[in-house]
Order: sequence, then C-alpha cells, then structure tokens
Amino acid sequence: MCELSALYTAERSFFGEKDRYDTPAVVGFLPLPCTDGTRPPAPDAHSVGGCQFVFTVLEAGRAQNATLKLEARGVTPATRNLRFLMDGRDALITRADSNARVAPVDCDAWRRAADPLLRYHELAGEYDCVTGPYAPTHPCTEALTQLANLARKGVGVARKEYDAHPTARELYPLSPPTPAMLLCGVTASPQQRAQHSDLLLSQGRLLDVVLQPGCRDAGLRAGIPLLFRDGACPGPRCLELVRLAQRVQLPELLDVLAGRAEPLVTWLWTQPAALQRDFLRAATDQDSNRVDALLLLHQGAWPSLQALTTPPLTHLENAWLERAHREHPTLAPVLSLLREQQQGHPATDADFEAWARTVPCRQLHDARDVALSATRLRAIAQTQSRCPGDAVSVLSRHVSKLAPRELIDVLQPLTAEQLRMLRNDLGLNDPARGEALFDWAMEREPSLLDGLAATPAVMAKMLTPRYADPLGGREAVLDLLLDSQRSPRLAPTYDALLFVMAEALKGTPSAARVRNIAERNLPPEDRQRLLSGMLRARDPRLQAAAAAGAADWKASDGITAPAARACLAEARVTLECMATRSRPLGPPPPGHRQFFFGCGTGPQPPPAPPAPIETWCTRFDELVASCRTACGGALPGPSELALLASIAGEPPPTAPDGLRACMPDFP
Repeated sequence: MCELSALYTAERSFFGEKDRYDTPAVVGFLPLPCTDGTRPPAPDAHSVGGCQFVFTVLEAGRAQNATLKLEARGVTPATRNLRFLMDGRDALITRADSNARVAPVDCDAWRRAADPLLRYHELAGEYDCVTGPYAPTHPCTEALTQLANLARKGVGVARKEYDAHPTARELYPLSPPTPAMLLCGVTASPQQRAQHSDLLLSQGRLLDVVLQPGCRDAGLRAGIPLLFRDGACPGPRCLELVRLAQRVQLPELLDVLAGRAEPLVTWLWTQPAALQRDFLRAATDQDSNRVDALLLLHQGAWPSLQALTTPPLTHLENAWLERAHREHPTLAPVLSLLREQQQGHPATDADFEAWARTVPCRQLHDARDVALSATRLRAIAQTQSRCPGDAVSVLSRHVSKLAPRELIDVLQPLTAEQLRMLRNDLGLNDPARGEALFDWAMEREPSLLDGLAATPAVMAKMLTPRYADPLGGREAVLDLLLDSQRSPRLAPTYDALLFVMAEALKGTPSAARVRNIAERNLPPEDRQRLLSGMLRARDPRLQAAAAAGAADWKASDGITAPAARACLAEARVTLECMATRSRPLGPPPPGHRQFFFGCGTGPQPPPAPPAPIETWCTRFDELVASCRTACGGALPGPSELALLASIAGEPPPTAPDGLRACMPDFP
C-alpha cells in the first residue's frame, strides 16, 4: 500500500508542475525491487514492477478532466489474488474485489523493513557519495561501508548498486581492483596511473578503458597521451579521444593536431560529413561558422574570409586548406587571400579580382582584412552593378586615402547616384584635394561640390565659360557663389571668398549685389578694399548700397559723404512713401507692438484677442509693402541712418508715426 501511495504522491507532484498526470517513468516513480535486485516485468509503459506487485496508471487526465486512477496488482504466488485501486479524487485505497477500504499502514516502518539500503539511499541522496576517498567521519564513509557489507553478504539489490557505483568497488573492494579501475578511479597516484596506463597499453586494452564512461580526468590525462603516441589518431575512435582531450585541456592534443595534421586530414577527408563536422569542431574548438567554412572548402565552395580570419588558422586547418586546393583548383583565389591574411604572402591582384567577381555581395566586406591597393579597390568598384550597396560601403572606408589620380580611376565604374553616396567620404573638405578633384567632380557629378573646400583657383575655374555657361553664365555663377543657400554649396576658403566678391564687383554690378557684399562680416581693411570703388562709383545707387552695407558694421571709415547722401536720399523717398500710403489709417493707437518668437508644445490656451496696436500695425505693413527698397536692400535701421547722416553732415530722415509705432527701434 505504501508504494501505491508513493505513486499517487509522485503523480500529484507532477500534476502541480505540468497540469497533467502521466506514466510512472515520466513522473519519476520507481518502487523498491526485491532484496535480490529483481522486479517483475511490466506489461506496458503505464506499469512498473516493484517486488510482489505491478503498479499501473489506469487513468491519467489533464487539467480540464483531471482524473487519476491507480492500481497495484499482485504477481507472486502469495499476492496473486490481491488487487488494490486508488482513486485520485479521494486518495483512498480500496480492494478491487470488494471495494472495501484498506486501512492506512505505517509506511516508514514498512520501508525500514523492506529496504535494506534505506540508510545508504538517505545518505547518498544528501551527500552524493560518488567520488572519494572520504574521511572516516564523513557520512559517505558510512553509506559506502554499508553498501559494501550488504553486497559482501550477497544481498542482490546491494550487489547491483555496488557494481554500478563509480568508486565503491575501488574504495571498498570485494576483490582486488583491476588496473582499469585504478587508472580511472580516485585512489591511484600519478605514478601509479602511469604504470597502469603502460600495462593496459601493452595489453591492447588502454583505448577501451579510457573511453569507458566515468573514467576520471586524472586517468584520461595519464592514458590519452600514450594513445596519441601509439597512433590512435588518426583512427576510428580518434574523435572520441579528441573530445576527451579537449575536455580535460590536454596539452599533448595540440602536438598531435600540429604534428599529424597531414595524416589527420588525409583520414578525415574521406569520412562522412557528420564525422568531419564533429571532428573539426572538437579539434579546432571553434564555433559553427568556422567549421561550416572549412566544410564548404571540402565541397569546392568559397567560404567567407571573415569566418577563417580570427583566430589564426591552426596547422590542421592549414593542412585542410592545402588538401582543398589540391582537390578543387578553383579555390585558388580565396586560398591566396587567406594566405595573405595569415602568413603575409601577398595574393596577386588577379586572384583578388577573381574573388571580388565571384563572392556573394555580403562577403565583399571581408576585404577589410586584406591590404587594399587602388587596383583592388577598382575591382571592388567593378562589382557595383551586381552589389551596388556593398561595393559603395567597402569603398567608403578607403577612398579618402587615395591620391586624386587613383581616386578618379577607382571610381570610374560607379554611377552618379553611387558617387553621391560617397560624397562625404571623398575628402573634398581638404582645399588641396578639392582643387585637384574639382574638374572631375564637375564632369562626373556636380552635386559632389557640396562641401568642397574651394580655393581661389577653383573659383576662377567656376567662372570660366566651360563651367559657367551650363549654369547660366558668369553672372549667374557669381550669384550662386554669393548665396550659401543654393546648391552646390561650396565651402570657399577666405581667400576664395574675397576673390569671388572682388569678381562680383567688377563692371556694373547690381545694387543688391553690392549691398550683399557690403553687409558681410569682413575685416575693415578688406571691406574698404572691396568697396572703395563702389563708394566712389558714378552710379549713386551703387554708392548708396555700399554705404548702407558698411554702416551695418558701424564702419564710418571709407564711407564718403556723397555715398552717405545717396543712401539717405533713397531712404527719405522710401519713408515718404510709407507716410503717404499709411495716412488713411490715421494716428496709431497707444501701446507697443509685441513680437513673439518660437512655438509652444502641447495643448495651448486659446489666443487672446489682438491689441488695437497689433491690428493697426498689420494693416500698416500691408499698405507700405509696395514702397520700394532703399540702398540696394532693406531700409537701413535708425542707428545706420544716424551714422550716414553724421557723415553726410545733414539731419537724419524722419520716420512716419506709423513706422515708429510699429518698429520701436525708430525714434
């Protein structure tokens, strides 16, 4: 009855984790055998034999229908007519013939009587007891002593446990330990293990002993080197030895793999693919990518260079590569590149070009691990039609280091779109490099000029008919170069900018161009040199524009009185226009116009009604919008007009009331 209750307990515990019941083996139930170690056979997987009974799971439901019904059926002459049932709903045991309830029994007392190894099992379960030797007071000493004594007395179940135990036969021998036991056990010294290894080798048994399950690391370290020296590798059980040698980190393994690389590869080359994979994985101790690459070579396929680059190839792997080359001459390019990486023997450019033409696009990135000359980069560029994105990505890491002539040749196969993708990698922000590559960029893709560091020589070329005419002529190019917002947006050096401004002021420039240049933040001496001609020009509009721009920087030096008067005259005309156009509005209402900048985030309150001055100023702006500009651009501010008036020796112009109300800077 106790075993049937134990089966019930195991099922309930399993159900708590899995929400289902299952067979005895699955739930981990194994009843006690007879004292001689035997147990009756079970008719099926739902049953398991104990000693006098067979225990069966009759019904085992899942969570939605969690029924459980167990049976114990007698199978010995003394119990053959006994059959007990247990229903999982009430956990009661009944007799099958009468349905009478069976009274509970003292299972602890029954187990002490039925299990001669009870104490051993308790101690072994708590302390493991599978190694040794143990101190006299250690609990495992008690456990193993009891096990050996019972086995010596002929208790069958004890003898089975004793024979299966990994160290009991050595620590508490019933007969003298064998050399195999001592080699792989826990008691022998290193010298003794060496002696046992020699003996077993001479008997031809060492290989079987070392490969038996449970041979301890000390025994493996003593026995495997002898097997290696005796020529066990290559051989039918070489893989097992290599795995064990790797596990115990046996240094002799490296000597074997290096010294016998050629015969190992010769043997391995003809083995099944599964064995090849397992052996290479064990011998190289590398991940599957490395092993997959080696197996591709066996098939004559080209692997990724990256997979065979780090760490360096071993002697065994190099021998594998040589065999692959002999078997598949078409692998020559990739093997040449690997030798260049690993041994420093340069591959030919022809091999590199063949590799670049053939490998999958993603493997072009493996070229980062080899030296890339201009010739090799040209080979990468020639893959652009097959691998557009990958080719550009590889080139982007190297083109800035190429000399201009080499760069032009390397990038010749690329399309204009691909060149644009490389724009930030060409090094055109270097003035000397930009100057050397300007003609090429203009011919291949003018948008490459965005960000080009332009020197005076580059600017001079831009103004020649060859380049200016397609862009609308010299004047159009000058306007383009003076406007940083237009494309291509060159990045001129300061000297180049001075050159462009000087060229732009030649002849009869527009007042707007003069004002554009005059307003720039330039050192006073450069501004005076550039504007001296405009400040004394015959055209008063040019004088006015130059004076207004210089006044922005409070640069009175160089502004002539006639130029100042010319600008003031234009300003008065504009101010009079504003006064006339705004007269219908009447006087502005009291208050000050507010200027708001930026924007809020998140929910905003509804805007307040505009103040009267805001409405009035909005209307004022609309009415005066048609008044012409002054001095080549916007009306100079009050301080600029005051400076010009002081130079001209006349009072500053008077702003209309509307302008003073809507532009607080005007007095």
